[in-house]
Amino acid sequence: MRKPDGKPLRLTFGSRRVSALVVVSIAVLQLGCSGSHPYDLVNVSGKVTYEDGSLIPAKSIMLKFNPEAAAIDTKTHPRKGFALVDVSDGTFEYATTHTHADGLVAGKHKVLIVAHGEDGKAVKIVPKEYLRPDTTPVEVDTENATFEIKVKKPTGV
Repeated sequence: MRKPDGKPLRLTFGSRRVSALVVVSIAVLQLGCSGSHPYDLVNVSGKVTYEDGSLIPAKSIMLKFNPEAAAIDTKTHPRKGFALVDVSDGTFEYATTHTHADGLVAGKHKVLIVAHGEDGKAVKIVPKEYLRPDTTPVEVDTENATFEIKVKKPTGV
């Protein structure tokens, strides 16, 4: 851009304080957008079946991982993760916490197992204790990144 007299337009700041503020603001924005997370993430995979080794007969199965890691401060808590199970063989190849297939927060997790039927609604082919973090008997640790999850088979299934 040019001024009316034809000279180039130059942006100037009234003080060094404003210049420093702009530089700091840009640096903070770049750090905020860098994609770093306060918790380490671990790639995981595994298999989920009934205790007898048979597949869970659902249209879809979602595993929800509730991390047991401590909060860093009052505003920074570990984020939950999830995995979608291939119901044809009971396996899952990855878990997602922030972005697709980025892994789970390092450490122990309580695992919730949610099965859905043909209509997309939850079905009762997994005992209800597996649906809540305070009652699920399944706990995994990312120290062993390949999980073998066994579920009690409800009567009548």
